[in-house]
Amino acid sequence: MKQRLIVLFVFSVSAFAQTRGEKPKVAQLYVDGDFVRADGVWRPDNPNDKNKLIEQVSQLICYRHGGKEFVGTEAVCLETAASAPYGMLAVFTSWLKVVEWTKSEVVATDSSPDCLTTKLIFDLQNKTVISLDVRKPNSKGLFNACDFVPDRQTYYLEDTADYYTRKDLHLQ
Repeated sequence: MKQRLIVLFVFSVSAFAQTRGEKPKVAQLYVDGDFVRADGVWRPDNPNDKNKLIEQVSQLICYRHGGKEFVGTEAVCLETAASAPYGMLAVFTSWLKVVEWTKSEVVATDSSPDCLTTKLIFDLQNKTVISLDVRKPNSKGLFNACDFVPDRQTYYLEDTADYYTRKDLHLQ
C-alpha cells in the first residue's frame, strides 16, 4: 500500500508540474561503471505530422564488454521496445555497435534499417540519451518508402511516467 501511495504521489506531482507548462521530463540515464541503462518513450525534438511515431516504450542497456559475438565490437548496446499498434502487442530487440565509450559519452550506431542509420548518444555527465536518425542517401526501400523518411531527425527519450501522465492529461 505504501508503494502505491508513493507512485500516486509521484504521478500527482508530475501532473501538477505539467499543468503549469513545464517541459517534458527526459528519461534518467543510469550509469554504473561499465553498464549504462535508460528507459523511456522516444519523442521527436520538433514534433509535426510527418515525424509522429508509433507509441512505444523502450529500454536501452549498454555493456562495455562482451559484445564481440553480437556486433563485432567489445562494447555493445541492446535496445528492447514494446508497442501496441492497432491494439496488437509487438516487441522487438536490436543490437547496436558501440563506436565510442569515454568518461563523458557512449555512442552506438545501427545501420541495419533500409532507409536510416541511427546514432544513439548517451551523455554520461548529464545522464540523458538522444537519438539521431539520418536517411541513407541512396536507399529507396520497398515501394520507395525511403522517400517519405526525413533527411535528419533528432529524438529525446522522455521519462515513461511523465509521458503517460502528460498523455492522460492531454498535454501532448
